[in-house]
Amino acid sequence: MPDTRPEQVFDNDGICDACNSSEKKHRDIDWQQRRKEFEKILDRYRCKDGSWWDCIVPVSGGKDSCYQAVQMKYEYEMNPLLVNFIPCEMTEVGLKNILWLRDQGFDMIQVGGNRKIYKQMVRKGFFDLGDCCWPEHIGIFTAPARVAVQYNVPLLIWGENSQFEYGGPASKRENNYLDRNWLEQFQMLGYRISDLYHEGYNKKDLLTWEYPSDEELKEVGVTGLFLGYYKKWDTYEHAQKMIKMGWNVNPGGGPVEGSYYNFENLDCKWITGLHDYLKFLKYGYGRATDELCIEIRAGRIDREEAIRIVRNLEGKIPRKYLKDFLDFIDCTEEEFFKTLDRFTNRKIFLTDENGNFIKDENGDVIKKDYGYDESEGFALEHGEDAKKIDYSY
Repeated sequence: MPDTRPEQVFDNDGICDACNSSEKKHRDIDWQQRRKEFEKILDRYRCKDGSWWDCIVPVSGGKDSCYQAVQMKYEYEMNPLLVNFIPCEMTEVGLKNILWLRDQGFDMIQVGGNRKIYKQMVRKGFFDLGDCCWPEHIGIFTAPARVAVQYNVPLLIWGENSQFEYGGPASKRENNYLDRNWLEQFQMLGYRISDLYHEGYNKKDLLTWEYPSDEELKEVGVTGLFLGYYKKWDTYEHAQKMIKMGWNVNPGGGPVEGSYYNFENLDCKWITGLHDYLKFLKYGYGRATDELCIEIRAGRIDREEAIRIVRNLEGKIPRKYLKDFLDFIDCTEEEFFKTLDRFTNRKIFLTDENGNFIKDENGDVIKKDYGYDESEGFALEHGEDAKKIDYSY
């Protein structure tokens, strides 16, 4: 992982905490003991007479959340209630996978935020925070917690602890639970829902995005656990198991824009393409880097091969749903590209003598570590000449 990743920590040997966590996951953790610990917890929440749901599993329809649901129902014999927070704009394959999940024998509640306010919040996220999916990232955590309170189902089962799997503060790496503090620290980009009230938003329009009060959570006894703390997490294996059961990958079989996998983040039109392109502009890496690092740590690919692959996948403006996004937030192409430039990191990408970003023939910015031939005035192609360049992070 590049050191531009927020909250990434490296040890004295220059190894990131995600790789150190991976070594611990594959070598040191007693997963059988963790399972026993988990089953004891589940027994405390199991409804013995089957008259109510045992737990809530938040689902997007993606391979990991579908795997979580299947595991809880058929591996641990719980009766889960699924909660789906409807994304900004659902894709056709995303809808198919949500329906497929219900066909596997699950009850599901779908929560859709006020669409008028949703669009305003997407605009806020895109123009002010550089995150086109900001309200979605909040809603996927607040909606299940609100349902837990309203339906009196105290146990929530989340997926992986991202700080353990992908790197983050040591104090959060060993967490087996998710709470309000975790949400505000890692999902809200330093901008809370309460901050919107000062901008004229009405509280009644933002109820979907409001996390329950401490009093409400305490009254029901809401607890959110990471399944990835108790069960060895492998997103690739999850996908393969779901695909065998009939879950749908990206139509056409190829990877999603900017990705290496063909099964990642399929539910929303711009969460992988545009959201991860904005990450690329801010931090110099995107979804494909995340995915290939997972593959390296799992031993399914070596680092040199991953570096060769990633430079052909990342850094391209996502255009598949560009018109849909512009229509959704009522934005012109000129406003869109100016906003992209505003969030592009000048320490990572090439600029000319006037401070303007140097772009290739497709309008894509050029990373400094991809090399730039000053005498010729163009970026080196990613072909034979690319062998002269150090692509390591």
